[in-house]
Amino acid sequence: MIEKFKSAMDGMHSRYSKILSHYYPAHKATGFTERNLTNNFVYALEQSLGEESFSWFEAPICLDDNKHIDAVFFYKNVTILIEAKRFTSTASQSESVRRDLVRMHSRKTIEILEDGLDIKEERIRYSVVLADVWTETPAKTEIFDNWPSCISHESGDSFTYSDTVEFLHFGSDKPWMKNYKLLIAVTKIDI
Repeated sequence: MIEKFKSAMDGMHSRYSKILSHYYPAHKATGFTERNLTNNFVYALEQSLGEESFSWFEAPICLDDNKHIDAVFFYKNVTILIEAKRFTSTASQSESVRRDLVRMHSRKTIEILEDGLDIKEERIRYSVVLADVWTETPAKTEIFDNWPSCISHESGDSFTYSDTVEFLHFGSDKPWMKNYKLLIAVTKIDI
């Protein structure tokens, strides 16, 4: 499955490269909505895994309030929970990601997300944190340089796969190219 995550990141990088080489959607600012991360990653994952996969965005994870997860992705006996973050600072958003990881690794979250699945066999589960960061400040550069340890709990999370992606290959002087980075951290969920 790790190869599929790598393939999806490659596909997401290609997709972003195509879009951003023709269109800069932030219009004289930095920052794109988190939804773009989730949608483009899920699209790339679907391309990598094929027609047997399906996904749902903003999936509810609690029955008594509006808590949700950015996306849940299903493939055969695999469940993938996806949360996306746009890093604009270090401390508060790193803590937010840590809370997301706890929620994604909760038995209750898994039970709610998998309720109603027609495949009841033993499932393999992963949590995926997608992030982007603009490295125009030292604090944001630190996030990129220390990925994924900057989102680990003090006890230390064991990430199954992590990567950082840059956009330096365009050969242009557009400022976003040297500053915009994509990040992924994947952990296996054992409940």
